[in-house]
Amino acid sequence: MREILLDELRFSASVILSGEEVVPRFRVMTPEGDWTIFVSLPDGVHERMRRMRLVSGFMAWKSATEFVFSTETIAPDAVFATAIGRSEVLCVARPILRKPLSVGEITWLKREAVGDEIVTLLPRGCVELDTETEAALIRAFGPHGEFETKRMS
Repeated sequence: MREILLDELRFSASVILSGEEVVPRFRVMTPEGDWTIFVSLPDGVHERMRRMRLVSGFMAWKSATEFVFSTETIAPDAVFATAIGRSEVLCVARPILRKPLSVGEITWLKREAVGDEIVTLLPRGCVELDTETEAALIRAFGPHGEFETKRMS
């Protein structure tokens, strides 16, 4: 898990160094392979929570065992990657230096730095999805869905 976490952090740093912004993404590990989903997270609480519920639903739908969440923040100005598994939570960051554009050293953060709203996205135990929820997940993550979703393996 540590290597995947560092790979995701390196990818985010490369996006920053290319002059682009990091679109928040989830790398979701499932028994059938890994998925990457890109989900922009707006400032509005209601819409942000709706999107996070959809991501959690996606994880339940695909029987996720763990995931990595990668994002860019403004305060502090940094890229972060957080890994959530059944028995561990890891978080790593790199500060963004704007003038000249570069990224700082990797810093491993303590578990307390990760909010429970991220940790609880990973479903625990068996989750049954009703027909309406499954249809919403297909609209959000299926072909031509609301969010870009890629199967990695």
